[in-house]
Amino acid sequence: MNNTSFKLSLIAMLFIFLYSGCINPKKENGEPIARVYDKYLYISEVEDIFPENISPEDSIQLLMAYTDRWVKKQLLLNRAEKNLSEGQKNVSTQIEDYRSSLLIFKYEQEYIRQRLDTIVSDEEVELFYNENASNFILNESIVKALFIKIRLDDSYYEKIKSLYKSNKEEDIKTLDNLAYQVAIKYDFFNDKWIPFSRILRELPEPLSNPERYLLYNKNIEMDDGTHAYLISFRETMHLGQQAPIGFEKKNIQSIIINKRKQRLITNLESKIYTDAKNHNHFNILVN
Repeated sequence: MNNTSFKLSLIAMLFIFLYSGCINPKKENGEPIARVYDKYLYISEVEDIFPENISPEDSIQLLMAYTDRWVKKQLLLNRAEKNLSEGQKNVSTQIEDYRSSLLIFKYEQEYIRQRLDTIVSDEEVELFYNENASNFILNESIVKALFIKIRLDDSYYEKIKSLYKSNKEEDIKTLDNLAYQVAIKYDFFNDKWIPFSRILRELPEPLSNPERYLLYNKNIEMDDGTHAYLISFRETMHLGQQAPIGFEKKNIQSIIINKRKQRLITNLESKIYTDAKNHNHFNILVN
């Protein structure tokens, strides 16, 4: 017996056992497995819910869950049918509107997929940034920073502590080698802007006034009794300042691509309208 036959046999046996005497089935549609008033759920309707190689136990659980959802849905539907007016139950217009919108959306997405250029050059990013500079104001402080979490009792802790503030290339190289080997966590955002809040989430306790602290300090040293937290700020930019282009690059790329999508759709609509007008495919019958 193949897997499908086995599952169907299992289902049939399960529900014969569970519902024997409870359902008066309509045999023309096959074996029913649940009933709500005059609505039946049949074995043939649930054959496709089972993934391949599912165990008998999991088949039963999946089927029971599916059937329970079906029963609840039918009960709610029955209650709605009884309590709504004929006008309220007439949803054909909404259904047709939804169908139309869904078909248009799917067509537009496929049209975009086939034609959209997703490559955004650095020159395009820079041009957009310069033309819209006033839109790129920081709503939080950002930093380029080094972050280390290390055990206080680690034999290299003091050495790492003596190096983490340094900007000397030799010290950074030594720190890199040590931190990658012994640190619990080591992140060096030397060439990447990140939100200051991302650093704050790593600390064992909050800073009383983070923005003010960042204005007057170049590093943070904390411990939780077991681990030390060492942060060195390489560069900082503050709330309300002009955001650097590097921080906004992905956002700008996304904006440019979305504008291309909208342009494709606008051009598509215009082309379809013009073609239909030229071929007399529509008439507007009001003045």
